[in-house]
Amino acid sequence: MGNIKLAIFDVAGTTAKDDGLVVQAFQDAISASGFSSQEVEKMTEYVKATMGQRKIDVFTYLCDGNVSRAESMHEDFVSAYNSIVQHGFLEEFEGISHFFRELGACGVGIGITTGFPREILDPILSGLAWNDLIDVSVAASEVAQGRPAPDMVLRSVEIFNKMNESQISVNEVAVIGDTPSDVASGLSAQAGLVIAVTSGAFERTQLETLGADYVLNFATDAFELLTA
Repeated sequence: MGNIKLAIFDVAGTTAKDDGLVVQAFQDAISASGFSSQEVEKMTEYVKATMGQRKIDVFTYLCDGNVSRAESMHEDFVSAYNSIVQHGFLEEFEGISHFFRELGACGVGIGITTGFPREILDPILSGLAWNDLIDVSVAASEVAQGRPAPDMVLRSVEIFNKMNESQISVNEVAVIGDTPSDVASGLSAQAGLVIAVTSGAFERTQLETLGADYVLNFATDAFELLTA
C-alpha cells in the first residue's frame, strides 16, 4: 500500500470536461443584467483567470462588493450550470470512473472538491454517476474560505477520517487540479503530493511555475504516483 491514502480531485477541467461550460453559464447568468458587451468581455476574462475559485467570491468581486447583486447573479449562474448538467452536456474525461475504481482497489480514498456550491456539486455527482465511486466531497459553500485557501482540503481530510475512524494526515493526501488555485490550495494545506493537470483552463507553461510536484496531461496519468 502506498503513501497516499486520500486523493482529492477538482471537477471542471480536471475530472470532468469543461469545454467552456463555466463561461457559458456565467454569460447566461449575466445576460439580463444590463452590462455592455465590453463589460461582459472584461468580466469573462476575470472568470477565466479565477477558475477554481469559489464562484460567489468571483461574483462579489465583479459586483464591486455588492453582496445582494452578487448573490442574485450567483443564483442565476447555479440555475444555468445545473441546466447544462441536466441536459447531459457535462462529461467526465475518458477513463475517470475506471480510474476512481482502480484507486479504490489500491486503498486510495477519493475526494472531490470544487469552487461550485453544493447546489451544483450534487447534480454533477449524480449526473456523472460518481456517488458510489467517491468517499468524500466538499463544496466551496461549505467552508470558511474557498481556494486558494486550504479549507476544502483540510475539511475533506476531517470528514474522511471521521467516516473511516482513521487518522490520516495531510502528508498522506494528494491534491490534483487544473488551476493555479488548486495548486495553491494543495500547497497551503501542505499536502503530501500536489499535481497540476493541463486538461483544463491553463497551459503547461502557466502551471509549471506554481510549485506543484508534477504537471501532467490528465488526472488519469497520476495513477502510478498515487499508488507508489
